[in-house]
Amino acid sequence: MGFLDSMKDFAGKVGNTIENGAKSVSDGSKKMAEKARIKKEISQLETEVNAAYISIGKVFFEKISANPEPECENAVETIVTKGERIEQLRGILSNLEDKIACPSCGADIAKTQKFCDKCGAKIEEPVAAVEKPDPIVASASEQPAGKVCPECGASAEADQLFCQQCGKKF
Repeated sequence: MGFLDSMKDFAGKVGNTIENGAKSVSDGSKKMAEKARIKKEISQLETEVNAAYISIGKVFFEKISANPEPECENAVETIVTKGERIEQLRGILSNLEDKIACPSCGADIAKTQKFCDKCGAKIEEPVAAVEKPDPIVASASEQPAGKVCPECGASAEADQLFCQQCGKKF
């Protein structure tokens, strides 16, 4: 066997080694992708199972809260007491944020709103009226960014379903 034959043999072995290495990397990548997909599916299923446990727990709590079993008394007391404190803190936070709860749907809305931007309910006594821009007089540069009510020209957030000032549905 001559020099050229030994070089061809060596090049063939190197080529096979590279091919096997590339195949190994490719198989490893496929395996990693499949493992990631399976882990993601497991996590999603665990989240759904936990949500079902919570749902069952809430139903059970509603049924026994008025007259809890002795082994559940402490847990029921904790839920009731902590729930009341949460509501107190939410009220304080809403006040600090100049918000009130919509009397119809309970959504947090600004104290100055005349209508709920989530359900469209009329708010009987808004704290203070907000001046609405005149859509005819205001130039395009003066108009607020985002939604503008076609009825009254008031600015609106992208997720609002109803105008806060006139109650028009978007």
